Amino acid sequence: MNASSTTVLQTGSSLPDPFSAISAGCASLYGPLHGGANEAVIRMLISIGSPKNVPAFLEAVKKRQKVLSGFGHRVYKTSDPRSFIIRKVADEVFTVTGRDPLLDTAMALHDAALKDEYFVSRKLAPNVDFWSGLIYRAMGFPMDFFPVLFVVPRVVGWVAHWRQMMLSPSGVKIWRPRQIYVGPSTRDYVPLQERASAVQMGVGLEPSVIEHSGMTKRRKLAESGKVKSKL
Repeated sequence: MNASSTTVLQTGSSLPDPFSAISAGCASLYGPLHGGANEAVIRMLISIGSPKNVPAFLEAVKKRQKVLSGFGHRVYKTSDPRSFIIRKVADEVFTVTGRDPLLDTAMALHDAALKDEYFVSRKLAPNVDFWSGLIYRAMGFPMDFFPVLFVVPRVVGWVAHWRQMMLSPSGVKIWRPRQIYVGPSTRDYVPLQERASAVQMGVGLEPSVIEHSGMTKRRKLAESGKVKSKL
């Protein structure tokens, strides 16, 4: 079960109203590691620039210098069955909206990766996010709006899961995920005056200065390239 569905059920297990449970799911999906996958594809295609730059980009991916977005899936190990359907939908959308300039780069990347043994052997085939971002972009939606579009159809599934839990014959029990501690076992007590200071440990004495806009922080994470989606 993915992060947002799990969040809805775990929140719902404490018996809030369904609106609160769905809001929690939205917050989970809003994170760039979950709902930002199609955004990452668009940013990747823009950074590649043109089809002629695709070979160099793929070589950089192999050297772990770049991140390949929109390929592979945690569950679908061979191919994402949804990608075949949405690929046809993409063609229908482009017929109406016109051809997106990024499509040539996307197709060059798509074809090159599927012919490259490095990616084939690792079963890195295009997933649904590879095409969905291009569709949203062609329809005129800004990237900051992508998570909203991503949430709309998922709410149906979230509510179905929530309702099934609420109607469970055995009743609803609050979720308590099991956590396995993997840290140090026995440690000697160190008197306060002998402990390393924050400066010695490389920790700042003051909190980092961060803008108060959640969207700004989220966008910066996505654009920095430090966030790798593992959907």
